[in-house]
Amino acid sequence: MSTEVQIPADSDRSAPAAVEVHDVHKWYGAHRVLNGIDLTIRPGEVTVVLGPSGSGKSTLLRVINHLEKPEAGHVSVGGEPIGVRRNGKRLKELSERVILAQRSRIGFVFQNFNLFPHLTALDNVAAAPVATGRLSR
Repeated sequence: MSTEVQIPADSDRSAPAAVEVHDVHKWYGAHRVLNGIDLTIRPGEVTVVLGPSGSGKSTLLRVINHLEKPEAGHVSVGGEPIGVRRNGKRLKELSERVILAQRSRIGFVFQNFNLFPHLTALDNVAAAPVATGRLSR
């Protein structure tokens, strides 16, 4: 089965990918959750991760944020490797301080994910940055 993906006409193919996942593998014991995932999301694209419970959706998002370290492969956001730096042909793990700084620049919007029903969509998305002092009211 093949899937055709349409690139929006205004998508800048010369700019670094907004998110790039290359050959990512993640497992817990003998249970393989992600097995060779490749994904490129260009600036301006909207992407939906859809699948049944237990299919690895949340794990993929956690790997992109480096909340989970992949067993193999790597992730870049805006052309910057996440959680690692290149050292020749090898990847070296970054310090937790640097990884936290990277995470602060990455955000996701989850549908039906413990949203506050009395707030607008914008207020729900802005709640965390306002609470942490990264965004003013």
